[in-house]
Amino acid sequence: MRIVGRTLRPSSLQERRVFISLGTDSVRVPRGMNPYVVARSVRRLAMSEPAELVMLRSLVRKTKRTPIFEPTPDIDTPEPICVGA
Repeated sequence: MRIVGRTLRPSSLQERRVFISLGTDSVRVPRGMNPYVVARSVRRLAMSEPAELVMLRSLVRKTKRTPIFEPTPDIDTPEPICVGA
């Protein structure tokens, strides 16, 4: 597990699969929690200890940002050409 400030990123394939199953590629740990404790929980979860999953899911749910929906612009289409009207 790579810890950069309060952001956790996976360093092994097992940890990456845990993050992908949670729908994220990194986790931002809030100030009230120790990032090293969360990293140990992720490692235990990657080693198939399901008791850690509940805690990690709630952490991801709290810190995951929802993407802002931005409408795509309309595609420009050429005007039909009327011949002999």
